[in-house]
Amino acid sequence: MSYLLTEPTTVLTVGGSATAVDEVRSTLSTGSATGVVAVESVADAMERLADRDDLGCVIVLGPAGATAAETVRAIGDEYGSHPIVVNASESDCDLAALAGLRDCVYVPESAAADRLRDAVDEALSTFDRRRREHAESTLFRTLLERGEISIYAKDDQGRHVYKSDIEDDVEPESVIGRTDVEITPQAARDVAEMTLADDLEVVETGDPIYKKEIEFQFEDHIHWSQATKVPWYDDDGEIQGLVGFSEDVTQRKIYERRIREQAERIDQFISYISHDLRTPLQIAYGSLEQARRGDDAALDKVEESIERIESIVDDLSALSKSEGTTELASGTLQQLRADSITSDFVPLVEEVWSVIGPDEATLEIEMPDATEVGTEAETIRPAMENLLKNAVDHAGPDVRVRIGEAGDQGLFVADDGPGIPEGDRDQIFESGYTTSEEGTGTGLGIVKETVEQNGWDLTVGESQTGGARFDIIGVPLATGTVTDAVAAGAVDLDANCDIGPVAIEGSADYDAEADEWTVVANGQNVWNDTHEFHLVYGTAQPPVRVEGRVPSLDGVDEYSKAGFTVRAGLDERDPFGYVGDTESHGSEVTWRDATDGFTGSDQIEELPGTFPWYRIEYVDGEVTCSLSSDREEWNHIDQRRLDLGDEVVVGLAVCSHSRNRTSEAVFADVSVTELDIE
Repeated sequence: MSYLLTEPTTVLTVGGSATAVDEVRSTLSTGSATGVVAVESVADAMERLADRDDLGCVIVLGPAGATAAETVRAIGDEYGSHPIVVNASESDCDLAALAGLRDCVYVPESAAADRLRDAVDEALSTFDRRRREHAESTLFRTLLERGEISIYAKDDQGRHVYKSDIEDDVEPESVIGRTDVEITPQAARDVAEMTLADDLEVVETGDPIYKKEIEFQFEDHIHWSQATKVPWYDDDGEIQGLVGFSEDVTQRKIYERRIREQAERIDQFISYISHDLRTPLQIAYGSLEQARRGDDAALDKVEESIERIESIVDDLSALSKSEGTTELASGTLQQLRADSITSDFVPLVEEVWSVIGPDEATLEIEMPDATEVGTEAETIRPAMENLLKNAVDHAGPDVRVRIGEAGDQGLFVADDGPGIPEGDRDQIFESGYTTSEEGTGTGLGIVKETVEQNGWDLTVGESQTGGARFDIIGVPLATGTVTDAVAAGAVDLDANCDIGPVAIEGSADYDAEADEWTVVANGQNVWNDTHEFHLVYGTAQPPVRVEGRVPSLDGVDEYSKAGFTVRAGLDERDPFGYVGDTESHGSEVTWRDATDGFTGSDQIEELPGTFPWYRIEYVDGEVTCSLSSDREEWNHIDQRRLDLGDEVVVGLAVCSHSRNRTSEAVFADVSVTELDIE
């Protein structure tokens, strides 16, 4: 591209006598040309044109080892953008042949000097324009083919004329000649109609649109894009369409939302602390008064309340440290994250109830004692505390509270109190709203914020006894595992293949001495309806367990992934469960619950190296995904029911999350075991 910095104002003459060259040099001295370079043969002309960027025109003065027409053809075939002027006698030229040649102007040797000068000036101007247009064309084409941003050009009706070819987007060939409305699924048609209206407005008014943000929903996920569109003018200054570019700003919008939420939480922080501390303080003061009257047993309540206050303080301290304090050693912080990524749910609820629950009240937990919830204790405890306290405040001291599973991924808290009228159910989460004389209207707001922060769903309904029921859906629960099951037999991983229409063929190699698999894989994604990856696999009879480590992942995208999977089969549409590592988002759980169903995923976002061990089990129609720092203690981060059939495909999956590049992952200490469940 540096050739554009050199002015192409030098003329190359081919053939002719020294006298003829001198005459040309004299004639051109008053025109645009700044110099003349003379050569005698076509071969010499080719060499000079290859070496110099300042040559903008070729003049054929006479035979140069070939006829004038042959000379023009030879130079034109190799350097077609250079205009050629033939300035020779008619006897040396086949005028009919020259007339049929492109970019060739014949100026007779006998013509006036100004005619030759004007022809050369025009040729120099033409070549300069052509090379700049060519540079702009290649620049635009490079952006379309190699850029990482969506660039497009549309005609005056909003139809695509050009479109860049970027990963995770539609193929350019599929949209050429069509508007956004014509290429958009019905579910997002309203957004497409708005973008087409913007296109037509730019064309009709000539007013550009800069950085317009558009929000749209795809499946269950909300995305944002930011578009800039400017009028596209032809050589006559008339608008012939528009040129634009758009970029996905979803991550930025998520960050902005998080910042807003954090600012709001700062405003509510004092209110929340005072609310959480009020109950144990009230119990402590009340019990202390009873102790002064001689009731020594009341001191136990005082002690429990003090311990609860200490627990609240510890939770706040742990939360603060886990959110980015740099003064802690990385090892300490990693251990904190490892210890807090899941929580033993039943003991946590029983601890909360021991402080909140009146002696006359009853708590029934309809879950196994080993139930784990896939989030930190300091996250789930305030929600459970405020739901239980709400039940006590509104149903009375003899309330009966039930806690159990709600569907595959959720839990409920129900009481036998008076319930919540249907017309009031939207108001109860508003700050300050309460129907209790002693209530502050803060507790259920804390519950709602906790749920929204974690991407769960909260609903209010009626319990079996007519009281209130709160369902929290989307909470990762593991209510039963087979960690201690006996191995019935090992399964060999003896095959590998690409799943889905990957662009680059994958491969897998096993090093028996090191007991390591090295897997190279392509693939755009394993999410939504895109399934492209490389799989090392064997077949097994459930119940089955797959576990191992991923000591190395050479990812080419932040979501490049490598992990362990149990699938219904080898078809890309089959249901499956998966747990593994990502390049930049920690561990990931991925699943598809039905053939051709939606594929969802959750990223843990833990610090690198926190959990080197992964495990996935398929038992009695349930897939359980677990992480471990030492292969002894396992954190069960996800459990859900999946129908994978009586024979399953088990193995190692790698996806580069890129159409054009591959990732390489190393798996170590891999074991696949059919289990014996007693």
